[in-house]
Amino acid sequence: MRPAEDGPPLRVLHVAEAFGGGVLEMIATLAAGGAAAGDEVTVAYGRRPETPVDPRSKIDPAVELVSLGWESRGAAEQARAWRRLRRLVAARRPDVVHLHSSFAGVAGAIALPAAQPTVYTPHGYSFTMADRGPAANLAFRAIERLTARRATVVGAVSEAEAAAAREVAPADRIVVVRNGVPELDDLPLDGPEPPRPEPRRAIVLGRITAQHLPAASARILGGVADVGEIEWVGGGGTDPAELETVTAGGVPVSGWLDRAEVMQRLADATALLHWTGWDGQPLSILEAMAADVVVVGHDIEAVREILGPGQVAAEEAEATAMLRRALTDPEWRRAAIESQRHRRLRYGAARMVTEWRALYRQLSARFEPSVQKSAPAPIQTAERLPRT
Repeated sequence: MRPAEDGPPLRVLHVAEAFGGGVLEMIATLAAGGAAAGDEVTVAYGRRPETPVDPRSKIDPAVELVSLGWESRGAAEQARAWRRLRRLVAARRPDVVHLHSSFAGVAGAIALPAAQPTVYTPHGYSFTMADRGPAANLAFRAIERLTARRATVVGAVSEAEAAAAREVAPADRIVVVRNGVPELDDLPLDGPEPPRPEPRRAIVLGRITAQHLPAASARILGGVADVGEIEWVGGGGTDPAELETVTAGGVPVSGWLDRAEVMQRLADATALLHWTGWDGQPLSILEAMAADVVVVGHDIEAVREILGPGQVAAEEAEATAMLRRALTDPEWRRAAIESQRHRRLRYGAARMVTEWRALYRQLSARFEPSVQKSAPAPIQTAERLPRT
């Protein structure tokens, strides 16, 4: 996955407080792609419950990895992390700082100088989280407006996230670069359905958190237990009651597994249920599409954008019926896989890396001293960026 050379190397700093799950995978892919193209790439991270014990093992050796000592969300710890980030930027002098998720976005808004080119990617806006009350969402909107105002660009990972971004940021400062995974680079359009072990299996993939609607997900999986095996592949989040809800519903839970084992469980599955209350653009769906695993998704914009209308459901009963067809109806399953193979062409990692690097280069050029004497060039939309 080596993007085409398109100019001198860039100095890029990625910052992530929530360094785990899909955010970690996206940063790891993007950082490795930039390093392969000759860029000087640094990843500065905080530690959350989902962060691997050894983050170094997840990041390309050519990428510098720096801990910000950011291990809690208390005010004093946040302030220390901001100061460390400010010192790191002063030392590395990056062409672009890419801030991933809300807490990193706030850190960049407060700690970084206004002249520093920054990209802020929410990976799912905080004010779209359905488990928070109206007052909390109003506060989140205010914070996101501050972050968007200070960022040079809001880099959304889907059209759905861009629509949310327009509620808090000027439309002309929003760019869409769709997520991508290496498994989707250069896959064929045709070919037989991969062999699967019997009996057929339906799984949920990810942490057991409010975002994944654990009670509803467990009910949907339980509704097909008579025609196949079911499993939640992942571990509990910070609320033990959510894990208990899943196990009480009769759904086996794998617990935390390394990525290789997770990918093997996914490859052995027939269908993936992605029943989520909010999302930016879920990598688990892209990984399932790469493995020709049929995805049944919750009908929210970020999921419909990937799967189209034929594999999303608004109600639990509809999702259960669709999941049952995925397990028992070979013709329906083949049609779903064919649809996924056409739709997955837009989500390769090489394309994602190329588009982000094109944006970084454009922002860097706008802020070069020789360029600042004239009006900055307009920021291109994703549709105008080079694609592979």
